[in-house]
Parts: sequence; C-alpha cells; structure tokens
Amino acid sequence: MKNFYIWGNYCGKGASNGSENKNKMANDNDINDRYKRLIDRYGSLINKVCYMYAESVEDFDDLRQETFINLWRGMESFRGDAELTTWVYRVTLNSCVSYFRKNRKIKSTPLDSLPEQASDDTDRNKQISELHGLINRLDRVEKALILLWLDEYPYETIAEILGMPRNTVASRLHRVKEKLIRYSNQ
Repeated sequence: MKNFYIWGNYCGKGASNGSENKNKMANDNDINDRYKRLIDRYGSLINKVCYMYAESVEDFDDLRQETFINLWRGMESFRGDAELTTWVYRVTLNSCVSYFRKNRKIKSTPLDSLPEQASDDTDRNKQISELHGLINRLDRVEKALILLWLDEYPYETIAEILGMPRNTVASRLHRVKEKLIRYSNQ
C-alpha cells in the first residue's frame, strides 16, 4: 500500500510541490537500483539454492521467480539486524520450502537439461554431480544445513538463518554428514 501512495504522488495526488515528487521518484529509483545490485551480487547464491531444491527446469525457474519476488517485497522491511547475505539466504530457503508446500507438482522436465554450473573438468563435474545427487536425497532442512555448511558459514550464522539453536545445528549437521556418507557407500 505504501507503493500505491508513492505512485499516487507521481500522478499528482496529494503532492504539495514538484520537488517532493522528484524526491519520491529518486527514492524509488534508489530502491530499484538497490534491488538490481542485490540480484547482481547474490544471483549465483540464489541460483545454487534454487537448483538444489528444484526437481525440474520449471521448478528451478519458479523457485527463482518466487525468491526474486520475495526479495523485492522484503527489501523495505530489511532492518539490517543480520548480514545481507544471511537475509538473502534465508529468504531464498524460505521461498523454496514455501513453494513446495503450496505447489505439489507433477514431475516435468528433468534437471539434466539445466546448464552445467561447474567447470569443464569432467572429473570435477562428475564429483559435483554425484554430490548434488546425494544432497537431493535429503529432506529440505537437511539440504539447507549442508548447503550452508558447504558455503563455509559458521554454525552461529546457520542457526540464525534456519532459526534453530546452534547446538541443534551442530548435531543435525553431524547426522546429515553421516547420512551422506551412508548414501555414497550404497
């Protein structure tokens, strides 16, 4: 509704003079610029998380879109209590989990048709592909835990992002690692 008020001022409703309209438009442009910089800076992080949660190309596209929308909607309410990276990660994870709660979909295009995200080194690609396959067998919270750990976030940050106590993160992460080892030995 705040945007509607600003838009009303662009149209001349409720504006007392032209300089107020220019300031409001400048602020709006600042928001757009901040959003563009946010997406440019954290786009690869968003893609990685969405890729790990997606079951198809369509899911990947939908997850990214939901995340972009949620980031846009949440920009003005971001208070700065957490690091920006932490906030983006949390919005992305929440967008992915919420998407699958709302949209129980029928399988569509396999993820194999997504472009490769690793280097051209085939052995490395094979290892990354195997790791992705193992991680995809985990439930949503376990995926989030291991992805954050692989990104070298400290336990305290992971706890903040996922909204759980630090010791819970440590014990659950230990169990997830053991589960991945079991999966890789099968």
